[in-house]
Amino acid sequence: MADRPRRSGSPPDPDPSTVSDLPAPGGPRPLDDPRMAPVAAAPTASRRRRRLLQATIIVLVVIAGNFPYMDSWASDRYDEWRFHQPGYVRDNGRWDIVADSGSRSIHAALLRTGKVLLMAGSGNDKNNFGAKRFETVLWDPTANSFQKIYTPWDVFCAGHAFLPNGDLLIAGGTKAYEVLAQDAPDGKKKEYEGLKDSYLFDPISQRYVKTGFLQHARWYPTLVTLANGAVVAVSGLNENGDIDPGNTESYDGASAAWIEHPELRKEFPTYPSLLLTADGRLFFSGADAGYGPASLEARQSGLWNLTNNQFQAVPGLPLPEVNETAGTVLLAPAQDQKVMFIGGGGVVGDTQVTTDRTAIVDLSKPQPAWQRGPDLGSPKRYPGAVLLPDDTMLVSGGSQRYRAKDTLTAEIYDPATKTFRPVADPHVGRDYHSEYLLLPDGRVAVFGSNPLSDDNTFDTRVEVYSPPYLYAGERPVIRSAPATITRGTTITLRTSQKIGKVRLIRPGAYTHVTDTEQRSVALPITEQADGTVTVSVPDNPNVLPGDWYMLFVDNGGNVPSVATWVHVTP
Repeated sequence: MADRPRRSGSPPDPDPSTVSDLPAPGGPRPLDDPRMAPVAAAPTASRRRRRLLQATIIVLVVIAGNFPYMDSWASDRYDEWRFHQPGYVRDNGRWDIVADSGSRSIHAALLRTGKVLLMAGSGNDKNNFGAKRFETVLWDPTANSFQKIYTPWDVFCAGHAFLPNGDLLIAGGTKAYEVLAQDAPDGKKKEYEGLKDSYLFDPISQRYVKTGFLQHARWYPTLVTLANGAVVAVSGLNENGDIDPGNTESYDGASAAWIEHPELRKEFPTYPSLLLTADGRLFFSGADAGYGPASLEARQSGLWNLTNNQFQAVPGLPLPEVNETAGTVLLAPAQDQKVMFIGGGGVVGDTQVTTDRTAIVDLSKPQPAWQRGPDLGSPKRYPGAVLLPDDTMLVSGGSQRYRAKDTLTAEIYDPATKTFRPVADPHVGRDYHSEYLLLPDGRVAVFGSNPLSDDNTFDTRVEVYSPPYLYAGERPVIRSAPATITRGTTITLRTSQKIGKVRLIRPGAYTHVTDTEQRSVALPITEQADGTVTVSVPDNPNVLPGDWYMLFVDNGGNVPSVATWVHVTP
């Protein structure tokens, strides 16, 4: 410990070598004793003013020299104070950095246990890849704790989708990293190469389980679950680094095998955004993440029929040349079949072109066509879009330039008013390799970000957004609900108060601006009495595929409950 400073006004300790020469206390002192010098006169008023002026000038000079820093510091402190005021939070919600996962997560999935699977594999790190250091972390949002999971292959840039039993199917991954032309012996650039590996993650045993191999190696593929429980896999780079020319295969859960479908050929760019529609077709919004032909024809939005391989183009998408790294969401409720296209950028490499455009299409119409929607508050690549239990949608993060951490904004889209409104800004910028998930308690958790910056730092902090509805009064409580739900039936719930609406929200599995299964399904209320509410369950398996869902109720004022997990049987 450092010596404590002497209090102001304390006399100095005497020098031991001179103590004996000093006169006794109270004794006479010689005139030449320096301690007998006259006391200095008190400073005059003019001198005090001069000193005060000098001190003031010095302070002002210091402030002027540091004004940008001090202004930024003061602004940050004010914003931090303002953003936590009750009135502001009630209107805008709030963001909190709650943990650091320590993991370079590329993929995130909410499991039926309420835990979040954060998959990194080699985490876009060649050193990890060379050393075969592959990582998965399981985050428990309730305990805010992390558990490492043994990862047997490089899951980096695989595809994933949930099976009807709640297991997560993961397929593909990284066989080899790219080699730039200047680093290649032959001077030719080599692309990333894909794998045929396929695994299930079991949420109960918390481990990976090997399945049969893919028929085709895939890196940057998309997987989407069909109403019958099969999972379709398309696109990606193959084992030679070439884009898949249109091979289609599906996973059969009974045999744990991948089945080739030579009758279904459709070339897509990598990580195409595909959604299961009410008539069983797959809707390609035109959005993708990364590789593939740049022609507008190859990126044409449309409905793909898996019974006859027919593709019905959906025209009218504004600014179709900026489709890459855009978001696509099936708006709530899923029965309305309205899809929103969000932001995006140019399709050629690291182009800086970005847009604030959104567009909406109603797929329930015989000849659907895109209509321009409300513009975002700012242009965004890599927008994070998450459905909320009150039927609104949070859009956050993103980048105004290619892989830049420069968009600290968030906004909420209301389908009833067809408008966006700004809400509280996040603390952490998120772009490439970021993930967004709705949690069972109604909050939104955000992970990852892999910008191109001077230090190229991968962000491992976990930030959570608490929407305004969490500050809007007492939340209803689901006191009981059936653990299993059958389509085409009615179910009765016991609740703490009168209910306004009931929603089943499928857990997200997010990577590279792609979440093929995110959907919110309305359960219409048929009867309500004191403490009970009866709802009807849709009978269309294309609207409500088999899986575990989060069941939310609200109080009629858009204040949702904490979710209860229920299993919709196939």
